[in-house]
Amino acid sequence: MANGSSIINTSPSGLPVELEDRAYAFCIGTQIFQNPSQSPRNGRFSFKIEPQLFDVKVSGDAVGTTAIGLATSANISAVSTWSAANEIRDNGANYGIYSVSFAENNSDNKKINVCCAGSTVAFVAKNTVSSSTDIAFDTLTVSGHGYTTGDAVVIYSGSTPTPLQSGTTYYVIPSGADKIKLASSRANAIAGSGIDITVSGGPVYLKSDDVFELRRDGLTGAVNFYRNDAVVHVFSGTTATLRPFFWTRESSNSATIPVFKAIKVSGAS
Repeated sequence: MANGSSIINTSPSGLPVELEDRAYAFCIGTQIFQNPSQSPRNGRFSFKIEPQLFDVKVSGDAVGTTAIGLATSANISAVSTWSAANEIRDNGANYGIYSVSFAENNSDNKKINVCCAGSTVAFVAKNTVSSSTDIAFDTLTVSGHGYTTGDAVVIYSGSTPTPLQSGTTYYVIPSGADKIKLASSRANAIAGSGIDITVSGGPVYLKSDDVFELRRDGLTGAVNFYRNDAVVHVFSGTTATLRPFFWTRESSNSATIPVFKAIKVSGAS
């Protein structure tokens, strides 16, 4: 399964509507991250998101309407009764829940909040489009883009400037609020080394291609959250058995486009 699995809302009924106080949730498969004393091996749970599908704001931007992550076996059995004010805000210590939740930013509908333990830890820009290309400065003009250094994007449509290619992952170097450069790797983006654009092309459409990942240390039970291989949040560790889960209080904007995609699990039973 090279591309990973997806979570797609396909039912026209039975799903929650916006902030209806009812959770739609389930355990993802039967994957188990064992107690380290029973099976001391590293575990990884990675995924991508579709930012366009999140359009409900949450006051305070401290928690999302839709979550994915790991939880102890005891809490997996009660996943449909979780509340955003408690379990989804957990840092792992109180409920044994290691949640990454998403919701539209309360003041900027072009951005998605990424929340852990009751705090916004990162942002993801919704789909954007460039209006022009400056080959002298190797920049794309994307008004109010909302990207930060190292964000992963992919060109999914448009007249691609040379030597950029559609479907290839690039990493953003912001050049002010309305211009960006693209780098071939996150390391190059951090270093400010963008790709030399030689032919301007036309407008291009970009979307997030960030890889999010929960990693569990097989010896200590430590759980950390990464974005494109960079640590975003450090959870309280646990030696308890953990299982992947999906939880939401927001109905998806699409019955065919995955909310979460490229889901991959390694090191589990």
